Amino acid sequence: MSIPLSQLETWKNPGADDSAMKTHNRVKNVLKSDDSIPQNKEKDFDVYLQGSYRNSTNIYADSDVDLVVQLDSTFRRNLSKLNSTQKSKYKNSFSSASYGLSDFHQDVVETLREHYSRSDVTVEDRALVLDSSSLPLTADIVVCQQYRRYKRFQSMSDQDYDEGIRFKDQSTGEKIISYPKIHYKNGADKNQSVSSRYRETIRIIKNARSYLVEKGEIEEGLAPSYFIECLLYNVPSDKYTYDLQDRYRNVVDWLVEAMVSDFECQNEIQKMFGSKSTQWSTSDANEFIRKLVDLWNNWYDY
Repeated sequence: MSIPLSQLETWKNPGADDSAMKTHNRVKNVLKSDDSIPQNKEKDFDVYLQGSYRNSTNIYADSDVDLVVQLDSTFRRNLSKLNSTQKSKYKNSFSSASYGLSDFHQDVVETLREHYSRSDVTVEDRALVLDSSSLPLTADIVVCQQYRRYKRFQSMSDQDYDEGIRFKDQSTGEKIISYPKIHYKNGADKNQSVSSRYRETIRIIKNARSYLVEKGEIEEGLAPSYFIECLLYNVPSDKYTYDLQDRYRNVVDWLVEAMVSDFECQNEIQKMFGSKSTQWSTSDANEFIRKLVDLWNNWYDY
């Protein structure tokens, strides 16, 4: 009654990523061209992939590509971990910036609309949606500003911080903080530590989710891809065994017994669960885990 090995072998495979890279490169070239963002040379910003294509956890069902357009020439910061002396040194080293996230967001929108068309670019609450026939994939673009959570500041040449991003919900005004670069690094380290079995396990569970949605067993938005990655990041490395059937059972059985409410995101900075709009519901997570168990136990009934 278990999930056939052949099915898990199919589910572990990544989807194609050539289209994602082509979309990323074309959007980056548009934004980085000399006549794009006003006074471009004075504004340091980066354009990079995030999400499943960046993390190598994309499956065939994934279509849209997630891009980050990150302003670096000015940034926001969190000094709560610094003592009073270090805070004073920090404040004496920096001055207020005249160009901020709102200006940058507007410039990015206008640049993309001028290059593609106004109708190709939609400003949604937390991202721009670029849907153009000239691009291989639709791009969900987060326009953000660098965010630094300082751990030490003695001087400009002696400082340490966690780099994240900060962006704004256009409807509610909520300031959202995330750490995509740290998320990627920790995932890559985990994948290496378990002989490349971490990412393929994420793809298996994401495909299982898609299968459950297709069969009407769970709602479409019950288990977002980001939270599936974070969920599996908390699973101990020794559960990622070679045999795919054993691995599925080991990982899911461990999750059944785990106190998921204590889990951290893959960035190891933020809590996975809570009441914030950027957190997951423990009831949704537990329902998803139960459905993964049912899928294993009752495969031929689906």
